[in-house]
This record gives sequence, structure tokens and C-alpha cells, in this order.
Amino acid sequence: MNIKIVFISLIIFSFIGCSAPSKKLETTYNIEKKEGMVVGTMCIENKTYSAYTFVYTDDLPAVNDYPNQTNTITFKNISGDFNENGNSYYLFTIVKPKGKFKFSKLKIYDNSGQKQAMFDYPLDFKFNVEEGKTSYFGQLNVNTKKKIFSVENQYERDQKWFAQKIPSIKF
Repeated sequence: MNIKIVFISLIIFSFIGCSAPSKKLETTYNIEKKEGMVVGTMCIENKTYSAYTFVYTDDLPAVNDYPNQTNTITFKNISGDFNENGNSYYLFTIVKPKGKFKFSKLKIYDNSGQKQAMFDYPLDFKFNVEEGKTSYFGQLNVNTKKKIFSVENQYERDQKWFAQKIPSIKF
């Protein structure tokens, strides 16, 4: 009997431990703290790695490329909010006090079972957070195979996608 309980517990914990936590999107901002929100999508073309971490910082001069404030958005082994033509699309929200920010780095982690690898790509995509407003960033495209990173405007499509997933966010 005890062996069955231990065995079942191991199976349950392995499923819980291996499942990726759901991505938490912030849906409100605090006007008293002079906050605003930036929303957009990230398109990972032909997703092949274990985790993608987008680092964003304030857009102020920093010493030796060490950012003044660091925040991250990470997508692990979870399917995108939307998937089309082999690409994964993830919605994102950033809530911060008003100011100038930028996506400064993409950190990639890969665990193929036999080996692990980590590498970084520098980014420089700026955005502003406006007090009391929800602003649209655009779609950040990531193609690690070709080492191409770009931003494009998908405003109308992204409005529809946000309305489907998080109808309370209007931009």
C-alpha cells in the first residue's frame, strides 16, 4: 500500500514539477503610482529552444552596460497564445511608472537532455510608458536562426487577440 502511494505521488509531482507555470499578464495599472501599461506581441519564428527571456530596462545611460533596472518576460516550454505557420505568438503586458524603457537583451536557454546551452542577443527596441494610458508597442519578431530581430505594427490583429484573451485591456 505504501509503495503505491509513493509511486502515485512521484507521478503526480513529476507532472506538476515539469509543467510550465502559466504566464501572468498584468491587466491593470495604478494611477496613484503614476503607472501606465505597454502591450504587444512577441513572435518567435520556428521556436526551437527551451526558454526565451526578454530583458527590458529603463532607457537611461548605465555604467558598463549594466542596466539601471532590469525586468524580464520569460516564455518557457509553453505553447503560444496564438500559433500560425509554425510561429508562436505571445501576448505581453508591461506595467511601470511613466518613463522611457527598452528591450535590451534576449537570453536563450536550451536543454536538449544531453547538453545545456545559454546565449544572449543584444536588442535595442525602445518604448515609452505613459501615465494613466495603455500604449501599443507592436510585435517583436525573433528569428534566432537568421539572427534577425525586428518590430512591426500589428495593431488591428493584436487588438482582436487581446479582446479574445484579455477583454479588459483596451488600447
